Amino acid sequence: MPDSLRELLGPGGALSRVLSAYEARPPQLAMAAHVEHALARGRALVVEAGTGTGKTLAYLLPAARSGLKVVISTATKTLQEQLADKDVPLLRALGVDAKFAFLKGRQNYLCLLRFEQFLRNPTFAVREEAAVFDAIAAWAETTQTGDRAELSELPENFASWRELSATADQCIGARCAHYDRCFVFRMRQKAAEADVIVVNHHLFFADLALRTSSAGDTGAAVLPKYDAVVFDEAHAVEEVATEHFGAQLSSFRVGELARDALRSLQDRPERVEALGLATRLLREGRDFFDVAVESAPERQTQPVRSSRKGGGGPPAVQSEGRWALIPGALRPAEAERQKLAEAIRALGAALSGTGDEELALLERRCLVLNADLELFSETKRRPDLIHWAESRGGHLFLHASPIDVKGLLQDKLYDRIGPVVFTSATLAVGGQLQYFAQRIGLSDDSGPLFPLETHVLASPFDYQSNAALYLPRQMPDPQDPPFAEAVAGELRALLPITSGRAFVLFTSLRNMRAVHGLLADELPWQVLLQGDAPKAQLLKRFRERPSVLFASQSFWEGVDVPGEALSLVVIDKLPFASPAEPIVAARIDRLRAEGQDPFYRYQLPQAALALKQGFGRLIRSATDRGIVAVLDARMTRKGYGRLFLETLPRCRTLRTSDEVAAFWSGGAACKGATGA
Repeated sequence: MPDSLRELLGPGGALSRVLSAYEARPPQLAMAAHVEHALARGRALVVEAGTGTGKTLAYLLPAARSGLKVVISTATKTLQEQLADKDVPLLRALGVDAKFAFLKGRQNYLCLLRFEQFLRNPTFAVREEAAVFDAIAAWAETTQTGDRAELSELPENFASWRELSATADQCIGARCAHYDRCFVFRMRQKAAEADVIVVNHHLFFADLALRTSSAGDTGAAVLPKYDAVVFDEAHAVEEVATEHFGAQLSSFRVGELARDALRSLQDRPERVEALGLATRLLREGRDFFDVAVESAPERQTQPVRSSRKGGGGPPAVQSEGRWALIPGALRPAEAERQKLAEAIRALGAALSGTGDEELALLERRCLVLNADLELFSETKRRPDLIHWAESRGGHLFLHASPIDVKGLLQDKLYDRIGPVVFTSATLAVGGQLQYFAQRIGLSDDSGPLFPLETHVLASPFDYQSNAALYLPRQMPDPQDPPFAEAVAGELRALLPITSGRAFVLFTSLRNMRAVHGLLADELPWQVLLQGDAPKAQLLKRFRERPSVLFASQSFWEGVDVPGEALSLVVIDKLPFASPAEPIVAARIDRLRAEGQDPFYRYQLPQAALALKQGFGRLIRSATDRGIVAVLDARMTRKGYGRLFLETLPRCRTLRTSDEVAAFWSGGAACKGATGA
């Protein structure tokens, strides 16, 4: 195999002989050299690599050649699968013989024990799901991985899958009769033997939180010991770390513990006391969450007291939302919280000392659940945590989340391993990486990982020729009542130019539905609306024929539609995070208390990166061509609008729909139009 990166990735190198359509990409070679240097020197590296750079190969190749045990953490399971199906085989073709392992969370794998138990008494969460079970049963007989991703016909929201997979709390480990065939432990064994382990952010931070918890239960960790980490799609790291370094208490979690206890105890007549306590846990859980849900502001949800007598289940909530749990918010539920805590303690005690591993697991779950429940006592609130609530899917979730993760990442990650690399196409604000480095705790040049190395590598795509940014001259303020109608008017002018083939992206579901309602019946193309079908189905339909998709933030990133199927991206408003979001509000308050300006230090750069993500949906290959329209007048009327323009790829700016039409048709009317 060639020794140098240039011999592999440079002009005339090994990659050019493997790929027929190969084009040398200097930014890819530069990034690979930076990653190689960081891994060799044990340093921290932050690198933005624009779309089309080839960043995946630029970090995979140095990682595989480093001699270190490297974890690659991606934002999604989809990207994991891309690495497995496309990028690692390419490394093999280049002669790289490192061992790779791909690891997902437990919920992705079939549990042979729970599958066996389910076969004895099939009970489906939704009756209609029984129709696909024969296919699952046939697959279970032949699968070598147990990964549900192999079941292409299995709906993403197949609720009964939780009865066929096992959480860490439900797994009895080596005492299981199927342990030698267990898919999860096979994958972990492969990871232990691998040079490079590919995971997703959620699994990485779930493992990191577990192995560095106060309990110190490193034996329960998912990943083997590793030397270095590379975070791809690193813009998502702060959000995922915030989720996993906090605590979550839900009506679903309490109900699941009670139901698992009932299932385990039903054939154990000697445990009649514990059986009764499990039933009591269902009742006390229902009572606590029924009162806790009334902490919701009336404008966000309409909580309704449950009329169920006995049994378990979530509180009935007519709509979904998030709200802060300000001090005193849960005081009306304190009596119910204490009764729930006592029910959990009593059940744990009744399960203790049996010598039965299955019951011992349930006892440990009781201990952990009670510790998390204590965080929501009015007398035990911690000032470093944000307390907030969320209703979704018919369940109430109570959260205690860290206000920031800088110190946690320093303590739990940077101080414990060697080199760490962060990369994404969207990290730089106004061409600078200081904001991202500060948010993840890499802004202080002290410690073995420093000095921090940062690089911004431009995309090789020709945005000046192939992309245009449309900023209309006249638009009402986004808060004004006529705004939705004005957006509809702009769409009436823009959509015919590209014959549909457009994403119309909104910062709120309310605006999305309002504009869709104004236009859906008059548009001559296929009209798709987020929520009417699963995301994958909507994208499949979008690619099949000219369409207009109305969507919100779930389509702002992680969506790849190359080619002419997507020629226009319309963004209604600058994507400032709502200051009513509990975590956002707490971070604003913290910065203000520190004497800093939260708008310029947090809200503005966060919005600029979010807009860059939305813009990034358009140009996905060197031959793509199209227009991004931002219908928010603040881009040109406010001084801070300049930061948004400086953060986006440099391309021509258009101010009228006639200029847009001329650009699209290749006419001369828009040539030279580069300013706002």
